[in-house]
Amino acid sequence: MMHCFPTYTGPVPGRYAIVLAGVMLACASNAAGQGRIVGRVTAAGEPVPFASVGVRGTAYGTAADLDGRFVIERLPAGRYILVASAVGFASTEAPVIVADGVTRTVDFDLEEAILQTDGVVVTGTLVETYTQDSPVKVNVVSPRYLEKIPTANVMEVLENVNGLYQQIDCAVCGTNNIRINGMDGPYTAVLIDGMPIMSSLATVYGLNGISPALIQQIEVIKGPISTLYGSEAMGGVINIITKNPRTAPRVTLNTFGTTHGEYALDLGVVPSRGRLATLVSGTLFHNNVFHDENNDTFADTPLNTRASIFGKASLTDAEGWKQFDLSARFYYEDRLGGTEPFIERYSEALRGSDEFYGETIRTRRVEVVGAYHVAPRRGVRLDLAFNDHDQDSFYGSAHYRARQTTGFAQLLWPLRLDGRQSLLVGTTLRAQRYDDNTGSTGLFDDAGKEVENRPDDRLIPGLFVQHEYVPGNPVRVLSGLRLDYQKDHGVIAAPRLSLKLTPHETTTLRLNGGTGFRIVNLFTEDHAAYTGARATVVLEDLDPERSYSATATLQHIVPFGANPLTIDLEGFYTYFTNKIEPNYDTPGLILYENLDGSATTRGVSLTLSQSLTAIPLTYTVGGTLMDVFVDEDGRRAPLEFAPDVQAIVNATYRLPRGFAVDYTMNLTGPMKLPEYDPPFERPTRSPTFTVHNVQVTRDIDLPSGHRLQAYLSGENIFDYTQPSPLIDPAHPFGDHFDTAYVYGPIHGGCFGLGLRLTVR
Repeated sequence: MMHCFPTYTGPVPGRYAIVLAGVMLACASNAAGQGRIVGRVTAAGEPVPFASVGVRGTAYGTAADLDGRFVIERLPAGRYILVASAVGFASTEAPVIVADGVTRTVDFDLEEAILQTDGVVVTGTLVETYTQDSPVKVNVVSPRYLEKIPTANVMEVLENVNGLYQQIDCAVCGTNNIRINGMDGPYTAVLIDGMPIMSSLATVYGLNGISPALIQQIEVIKGPISTLYGSEAMGGVINIITKNPRTAPRVTLNTFGTTHGEYALDLGVVPSRGRLATLVSGTLFHNNVFHDENNDTFADTPLNTRASIFGKASLTDAEGWKQFDLSARFYYEDRLGGTEPFIERYSEALRGSDEFYGETIRTRRVEVVGAYHVAPRRGVRLDLAFNDHDQDSFYGSAHYRARQTTGFAQLLWPLRLDGRQSLLVGTTLRAQRYDDNTGSTGLFDDAGKEVENRPDDRLIPGLFVQHEYVPGNPVRVLSGLRLDYQKDHGVIAAPRLSLKLTPHETTTLRLNGGTGFRIVNLFTEDHAAYTGARATVVLEDLDPERSYSATATLQHIVPFGANPLTIDLEGFYTYFTNKIEPNYDTPGLILYENLDGSATTRGVSLTLSQSLTAIPLTYTVGGTLMDVFVDEDGRRAPLEFAPDVQAIVNATYRLPRGFAVDYTMNLTGPMKLPEYDPPFERPTRSPTFTVHNVQVTRDIDLPSGHRLQAYLSGENIFDYTQPSPLIDPAHPFGDHFDTAYVYGPIHGGCFGLGLRLTVR
């Protein structure tokens, strides 16, 4: 049984790397001095880039560089087992004796293996588990994957994962969300280091402000997981795991510019790497160029200035066991969209005026995440998180001012009952306040003046338990139950059951079933309520949405000699009750109520991935077929903005002299679109379209394992754009103006040039 209570959690730096774990040999490990281990990881005489090397049972470990070389410093004197491994290779162990002030050299020669282990994940079970052992299918997005497209916006990376789709909600201000298997963005819980601090208000803009430079890996679960993460986890979870200062490079620098006038700079520094390891990172992004390729007089993409400062510290004891982790981030964004006169003449006086139509969004956000390891050898941990999100926006002359503050605490206590059973007990407490200047949190008189402020305060205690049972080697059973108390809805239960079967070393079957629930926030339900001229009316007290879901995932590895092909086949089905749907039939109004019926999301996806040796090519090809619909009063209708089919292609071809070519493609099939009355009719189904991106990278090896990369990129190289997404743009203050008719790219192709520097 491979649960780590606790274990080594090294990085997953690239598509080759995995994380290593085990039990340290206890011989003189408490000696007073410190030593150093250096070496190289190769296979058949060739380096293994980004292989992971770790000391069993401790937090000491590192990632090899492009040449397979590694260094582990400040290791207490003693006798250890060193482990090296990488995807596609069998792990290799080597004993080593560390002496005070002495540098030991340990080299590894790995052998190819058919059975691939992709690393350690935490999202599916809240404890560290090998991907291959997890009863819940977890998709891992590595840092190398994040580099395939030059962007300071993680949203543009996630849409290259099979089954994930980026939807633009507003064609003027660029609000967006990520759909998983066709389900609306608010059904996805976004976590930072496992903490649900991306509040409902923040998810409208928050993902855009997370730079890929901060990320160690992204874990994606497609399917309900409310048992562990509560509300907003009905459709799935995106867990963004930030870099570990103990294993991150000493200095990272990434800067790029594009022909669209976008400029970005990311700088990360590791000031210390002793028992207290620290990391500081900063991100700047700026775009102030007006583009109107579709000639609707509005900017195709909003002008934007973003700044983010991130810091993280990790403290271990003398033996390498974690004591605490603490990270903090400050984020600021100023976003500007609208007509050309508004942008060209923009001043503070024009903000919110009705002279020219424009939308401006100013966001300030603070996040703090901490973990105190109460009993690190037993895995007992207290997690704490806090965020404060302040937003000041104008949509034309409509002012929207909101603030959401969330505090979160979680105590985890893993127990090993016997050799076959483990138990995880957790208790959570979530306190949140949401306050805005609308009728959602205030009482207004007939003149529109607020007479009483009624912020939405919630204190949500929760309790969950998770039991894992391994009756035999090919079978693993995971069950769980969560109970949350909401003052408006009482106790809400969310059970789940997962079964993992491994009939053969190359075949894995996972079956998952469970329920989910979600408490709504109207701003995230339909951003059109604030960007158009309609007023919001809530017809009833909205009940929590509930879901009943089942997924089945089959993974099979076909051994094509030294080029194993991994096949992932997944089927999914989710049935919703109490779904909240907006009604636009009444002119000037958006009416909200719980659906008197049901909604269903079902489909199948297939993903193929392979690394070839005869030619230096690595590729992933995937496709998802979806059927997403609502059923009310015996009438079935497709859900808007849920494509019938989605496909992705990601390929990397390595050329001599350090050159590499990355190619990504997204295919989006037809989807149901909003309907409009004459004379503003638009097609109610979108066409099938593709977006293609290409990047050429040159790796330049520097002394001491450092690396410099220069890259040239082409985004949307075939220049596909949809027609103007705006309805009645000539009268943006009128009743018919709408910004939500977005199904594809609004701006055309562009080229970019950038540099990455990594100092080990």
